[in-house]
Amino acid sequence: MGVQGIQAVSNVVSGQPLQPSSTVSGQGPSFADFLGQALDKVNQISQNADQLAQSYATGGQVTAAQLMIAEQQASLAVDTVVQVNNRVQQMYSTMMNMQV
Repeated sequence: MGVQGIQAVSNVVSGQPLQPSSTVSGQGPSFADFLGQALDKVNQISQNADQLAQSYATGGQVTAAQLMIAEQQASLAVDTVVQVNNRVQQMYSTMMNMQV
């Protein structure tokens, strides 16, 4: 994806008009897909931490260190999602307040 971005910039430098490229827009997941996959992964990390906590509480073969690491990973993942949400809301507010 980075190479295609460089090629798009080289077209601007050479003076060629920008045209929509099917190779740039047709590859890779859309933003919605990427966001959905990221949220699924955060959910998976959180569920894993919950399962480890449940196993630890019931006397399973989970050490306290494993549980703490899983809980920290889940906490960081959720905090990251909250920060991304806040940034997107801030960006939206900024764009809506722009004078056209």
